[in-house]
Amino acid sequence: MRNHGKRWSPQDDDDLRRLYPTNEIRVLEKIFGRPEKAITARAHRLGLTKAPDYVPPRRGVFEKGQKPWNKGTHFSPPGSEKGRFKKGQRPHTWVPIGTERVSKDGILERKVTDAGPAKDHFCSVHSIIWEERHGPIPEGHIVRFKSDDKRNFDDDNLELVSRAENMQRNSYHRYGPEIAQLYQLKGALSRKINRRSRDLENQNHRSA
Repeated sequence: MRNHGKRWSPQDDDDLRRLYPTNEIRVLEKIFGRPEKAITARAHRLGLTKAPDYVPPRRGVFEKGQKPWNKGTHFSPPGSEKGRFKKGQRPHTWVPIGTERVSKDGILERKVTDAGPAKDHFCSVHSIIWEERHGPIPEGHIVRFKSDDKRNFDDDNLELVSRAENMQRNSYHRYGPEIAQLYQLKGALSRKINRRSRDLENQNHRSA
């Protein structure tokens, strides 16, 4: 679900200022949950431009008006009918709901559905546990581990962060644990300051 028509918060603007110059639009769409048009319009309003060394990814997209070589054709390799699944038939890789696996990043995942594309069938166990304790994860946010122990699902080892902040933290991890820890402390301090500012603003509104 995308934030069509939703107002940009000051935090959204700060995140966009940091991320827009060096990230492609498809990445930004996932982080902010907004369509390309909304992101580029906001970037223009804030006076943002791509960094001088930014190189857009080449995707092999056809130029406007160019026709693909196979337009209007349908190709079926000999014997391909044998490899096709009949309606209702399950592939050999199918597993029942509730099955758990470990991702390439060492994250424990659990199958929660058979509906939709296969990539959406599994969900991280720590996210499931977080939602059981605290309710749905807000749009544009994820739950991540505070430590490297990816089997510790205690509340003091889990934290809710925005996708933008998560992306920033992952980039800082390339510089070593000391820098990553400093950035984590900076993020926690910023959140406390923002909460305190909102509380003071609400108090002023009530007393006015």
